[in-house]
Amino acid sequence: MPAPRQTPAQKILVVDDDLDTLKLVGTTLEKQGYIIVAAKDGVEALEKVAEHMPDLILLDIMMPRMDGYEVTRQLRSDPSTASIPIVLFTAKGQVEDKVAGLEVGADEYLTKPTHPAELIARVRNLLKRPTSIQSQVPESRTTTLGMVVGIIAGKGGQGVSTLAVNLAAGFHLRFEGSQVLLAELRPGYGDISIHFGYKNPQGLNTLLKKNAQEIHRGAVENALVTHKSGIRMLLSSHQPTDVSLSSSAEQMVSIVRELARIAPYTVLDLGVGLHASTQRALEQCTRLLLVVEPDPITMTHTKSLLDDLKKIGFSSENIVAAMVHRVRTEQAMSAADIQRTLGLEISAVFTPAPELAHQAAQAHQSMLAVDPNSYTAQQTLKLVDLITEPVAD
Repeated sequence: MPAPRQTPAQKILVVDDDLDTLKLVGTTLEKQGYIIVAAKDGVEALEKVAEHMPDLILLDIMMPRMDGYEVTRQLRSDPSTASIPIVLFTAKGQVEDKVAGLEVGADEYLTKPTHPAELIARVRNLLKRPTSIQSQVPESRTTTLGMVVGIIAGKGGQGVSTLAVNLAAGFHLRFEGSQVLLAELRPGYGDISIHFGYKNPQGLNTLLKKNAQEIHRGAVENALVTHKSGIRMLLSSHQPTDVSLSSSAEQMVSIVRELARIAPYTVLDLGVGLHASTQRALEQCTRLLLVVEPDPITMTHTKSLLDDLKKIGFSSENIVAAMVHRVRTEQAMSAADIQRTLGLEISAVFTPAPELAHQAAQAHQSMLAVDPNSYTAQQTLKLVDLITEPVAD
């Protein structure tokens, strides 16, 4: 029987850690006119999906690094891949295994060994369904981007990393059930990794050492770590020599673009100043949180940063200012003077909370997790609400 015509040829991703199965299934489907892409485990499967965007996925369950259930969950949680038909193809044939597969979002469940005729029939039927990926609006793959909030300061020592940790926790608390990402884009200056107890994080380094074209969703997913709170993080090392990676501007913009595709909310620790890589990251930011301190010298640096932000085209309408007040009262500028100097309203004020900060560091948690009723938590959630308000036209 001649193979059916596929116009254009439809692409199927086959994922299995057994090489013989990959060859057998791939050959069977290739004879029917399909284009076959292969992956040997769950992590590679996500990379292949990001690279090739297949029309259908045949997915083994028991695999190294990431099983088929978790791959299915991640694909279903992403709007750009949520409607790709998934067939779980496995030797696990118990009813509870099938139920588990269907509950995470699989469309079909086939038990090995499956007769080639049945495999082909199931694949054809799924690809004919009107809800499959090829019937969706193509733009949804590229225009579904989450909110990206950058945090920056004009001078060091103002608590940018602490505020980034707490803000990510605020998004996680306010939008329960939504995925939140926290990324410190400061190679060689990793503070968040130390706070959370990660001794030698290499996630950011690994990505910055790649060619920009190699930084796709799968690569970024593989670089993330998941904190016990549920927040997923891209961490920077704290080795001084890694600061040289700050020049990897094209890689940085690719990283932030992929982060925006992975989750609805991403918080970026941008640190201090406007490195070339920071400027590229800012291109992807929905809003920018500017950290200020009521100290005259620090305010000079902050005003210069604001002026340069305007020069590179970052709209002041997308900037929110928060004050970290750790200056002696007699030396501090008034809020009115700060707002007049910057031309920005101070939207939140954070006062010292050394005991709460110590408890959070000891527990490798955010300050919100330690005390969700604290003044710090109240001001952080106020910022979350303000940042997520639509910007007036």
